[in-house]
Amino acid sequence: MTIALGCLERALEEQPKNNLLFLFQPAEENEAGGMLMYEDGAFGGWLPEQFYGLHVRPDLKVGQIATNTHTLFAGTCEVKIRFKGKGGHAAFPHEANDALVAASYFVTQVQSVVSRNVDPIEGAVVTFGLFQAGTTNNVITDTAFLHGTIRALTQDMSLLVQKRVKTVAEGVAAAFDMEVEVELKQGGYLPVENNPALARELMDFFEEKEGIELIDIEPAMTGEDFGYFLSKVDGVMFWLGIGSPYALHHPQMSPKEEALAVGVEAVSSFLKKKSAE
Repeated sequence: MTIALGCLERALEEQPKNNLLFLFQPAEENEAGGMLMYEDGAFGGWLPEQFYGLHVRPDLKVGQIATNTHTLFAGTCEVKIRFKGKGGHAAFPHEANDALVAASYFVTQVQSVVSRNVDPIEGAVVTFGLFQAGTTNNVITDTAFLHGTIRALTQDMSLLVQKRVKTVAEGVAAAFDMEVEVELKQGGYLPVENNPALARELMDFFEEKEGIELIDIEPAMTGEDFGYFLSKVDGVMFWLGIGSPYALHHPQMSPKEEALAVGVEAVSSFLKKKSAE
């Protein structure tokens, strides 16, 4: 937002030939604010011809900008799965239906989705980072809850993986004779697919820009709801180096403030060139 405000200030110094829209988007991290803005009619029936966005990257140095002419970020899908069995005493397992055991089987079985359903040349991730089941050592639990994420570099692959995860969960539940609830929430977190021609134009500009080191970078499995905008309007997203030793979302990540000036100069000079065309 700070860089966008700096670019806006620069744009006010000289009336651009074309209209510029500066988008200050809420709720990117959890609720896909870009999609919500679009669905709420925030654009009033008007959309720009091109969208450009950046994301900071701590492992890149200040002055480095990275992007590519294809997919930059994966599409992501939140997954919630709840197995429902029958609780009971640990000494009488035959009278219960252990949801923890069923969920454990699912965690191991779902690993085959990527290894056996995804083209090895393509990319996808299925990770369950939360597993909740049971309350004490000698009670068989009646429910087990799993919370995870699916990530893929194309929307077709994302939909395939979502379908397979759901099928595996339902198959495990059927095998253990219990119920299962599967919630898949992708929302606006579509793959960030750069427009090849626009990305090439931006990369060529930054390659010639003094003080910028351009990197043609491979896709990352991080997610970003800018992908929703790019499903509606051609555009490009790129990484801006901030030179921090701590990773994204780390509580000690501290961007170097020099990156602000680099970002403002890089973006505003590019916009000036575009608006003069």
